[in-house]
Amino acid sequence: MSKREQILTTTLNLVAEIGFHATSIPLIIKRSGAAAGTIYYYFKNKEELIDTLYSELRKEMAHAIIQNIDADITYKEKFILIWKNLFAFYIQNPKKFEFLEDYANSPFIKKEIKAINRRHYQSAINFFESGIKLGILRELPLDLMINTVFGNVATLSRMVIMEEIDLTDQILHDCMQSSWDAIKIN
Repeated sequence: MSKREQILTTTLNLVAEIGFHATSIPLIIKRSGAAAGTIYYYFKNKEELIDTLYSELRKEMAHAIIQNIDADITYKEKFILIWKNLFAFYIQNPKKFEFLEDYANSPFIKKEIKAINRRHYQSAINFFESGIKLGILRELPLDLMINTVFGNVATLSRMVIMEEIDLTDQILHDCMQSSWDAIKIN
């Protein structure tokens, strides 16, 4: 693992453990074993470090979402696969999930950081846009549609991670179907 990756991983672990406010550059230095100069070589300040971590995790999530999407399956099957891929990413990476959700919904994130990171999941955006154009999906504002679906995935993921629900195949199926029903044209 490179020094840069070690700094990012340490930051993720610290934020998961003690939160954004308590995660300081001196603590990142101590836990990562990196010199102060090394951290400042890669990142101007804590804000840039957090924004970079957010961006890299968004990119990783976006890549996971579109895994195994085959052109020969139906639109709904693609939707289900995107849903399952996102759910699997969240469940397999609980610290990353928590960081992405917390930072995206915090007062710390700037609109321009969200806008820049939108490019990472452009293929998912294109998928929803095509569904609207094809007359499969409702003509909702795109951000609302995506948040409706991804919010459903996030809620179930959080409940599973926090052990608030015993996940069964039926619950998983019903949640996916709920998401689909919320955005499809009847």
